[in-house]
Amino acid sequence: MPVTIVATALKTAASVFGGLFLADFISGLIHWFEDRYGNPKWPVLGHTIRANQEHHFKPRAFLAGSFLSRNKEVFVLGALFLAGFWATGTLNLFTGSAVLFGVFANEFHRAAHRSPKENGRLINALQKTGFAQSFQHHAAHHRMGKDTHYCVITNYTNPVLERARFFPALERLVKIATGRSPRLDESVNERYRKAA
Repeated sequence: MPVTIVATALKTAASVFGGLFLADFISGLIHWFEDRYGNPKWPVLGHTIRANQEHHFKPRAFLAGSFLSRNKEVFVLGALFLAGFWATGTLNLFTGSAVLFGVFANEFHRAAHRSPKENGRLINALQKTGFAQSFQHHAAHHRMGKDTHYCVITNYTNPVLERARFFPALERLVKIATGRSPRLDESVNERYRKAA
């Protein structure tokens, strides 16, 4: 009996944390795509890309928006993913956790731009564990070329991707497959801009 309890607890923890890290990775892929290839003139997605570009000029400006204005689109996407997982029989603790953490990616991101006083004890405690991204960790994305640290949920996924040089490799693949280079981020100081 105790072995079963321990095994169940480990499986549950692996599912929840696996979902957390998958959501963090996906948040990074989306953020990377918006930053490097997104066009604010695109239909449907353009307004989101424009808001992301504005965020690079004024990082705390989005803190003033309402909960609904920050999250309505990801909640709709999350509901669609949950429905898809349910319809295909793949809704479980892992996929459900990934969706749950994913739909709150903007809130994790928001907390990483707020001061400890603004966040309160619970969020500060989560940030100290690294399971909610800290201000210090997220600041790496807003420095120099703004071309690193795209994942916005935890402090754990970015270092792995940076060591593996995942996003530069992905950009090389995009260049080979499409001939497209990442777009210029106007908010980046000229001395940190890389030649395309």
